Amino acid sequence: MMKKSTFTKWGVMFICCMLITGMAACSDGESSQNDQSAPATSTASAKAQTINKENTDAIKVTLAGGSVGGFWSGLGQVVSKSFGDSYGGSAATYEPGSGAGNIKLVDENQVELGIIQDVEGVAAEKGIPPFAHKYENMKAIATIYKNATMQIMVRDEFAKKHRVKSLKDIAKKEVPARIAINQQGNLNSLAAKTALESNGITEEKLKKWGGSLTWAGSSQRWDAMGSNRMDVSIDFVFAPDAKVQENEVHTDLQLWSVNQDTVDALKKEWELPAQTIPKGTYDFQKKDVQTVGMRGIILVSDKVNATDQYKMAKSLVDSLKNIQVLHPAMKDMTAKNLADTGTIPLAPGAEAFYKEIGAIK
Repeated sequence: MMKKSTFTKWGVMFICCMLITGMAACSDGESSQNDQSAPATSTASAKAQTINKENTDAIKVTLAGGSVGGFWSGLGQVVSKSFGDSYGGSAATYEPGSGAGNIKLVDENQVELGIIQDVEGVAAEKGIPPFAHKYENMKAIATIYKNATMQIMVRDEFAKKHRVKSLKDIAKKEVPARIAINQQGNLNSLAAKTALESNGITEEKLKKWGGSLTWAGSSQRWDAMGSNRMDVSIDFVFAPDAKVQENEVHTDLQLWSVNQDTVDALKKEWELPAQTIPKGTYDFQKKDVQTVGMRGIILVSDKVNATDQYKMAKSLVDSLKNIQVLHPAMKDMTAKNLADTGTIPLAPGAEAFYKEIGAIK
């Protein structure tokens, strides 16, 4: 178990800076295996256990996140601090991983906690690639963020040249657009692909029109956008996103809304709710933008006892202020938001705590 580091106000400032620059890389890392973790386990089902609300024992767990130094790495530090603040000596040791890989690690009880996005949870529930079978017993402690929004960033020069204002326009006019979405190892790209297809855009059609579809990480996409080698970048990131803010200085951009057909398709396929990016979020954004959002969810192994599940949920609510300052997009996170884990049910202990405080019925 790694030794917990001291968490000072300077540490909070460092993490905030890191988080603002790192959202797009949150689940890009490779899953690693850790057979030496020491889970807080019980031979009995957590649902059947009595919850000891007076228990103050330290929580010692391993949390699988994303790439080292990425957004989820910072989240892991905040989760660890939350546990330590509420229960002395507690810590969540961070292990690099990936959203899809973390589902397997938690399911096999190789780690106690794993961060995923709800699109990965839906893919796991359905048993579609990269998952070889259905994962039907996932349980969650909390939603750690709820508004990583789909942002369709478009070079202003391209949009004006072809007189297009939406993905639907690109398909209708058969524009030779060069479109980039997240890399194929990141399941964000599946949701972006659904958005394209709901507007009549496929890789084959783009090639026929003289355009292209590229899967790439945020740095590669924005390098290409800035050098006029890419016209459209689609990703799920917080608003405002640091990469966009960096590039709007030298590249005129537009942020496009999605139509209701796209919202409906993403809701049906990936359970993604409609969201709005308020006007003025970016300097160039003059109107509200309609889009969809994605959650970040903390999964928990079913071998973690109900008392510790309760304590973990309580720790996160106790530390809401630390969560809210991670990024401007998270400033409105509430206990109700933490308790809303979408299609993935809450673990029994966490559910008991959220009911106790009135976050859920």
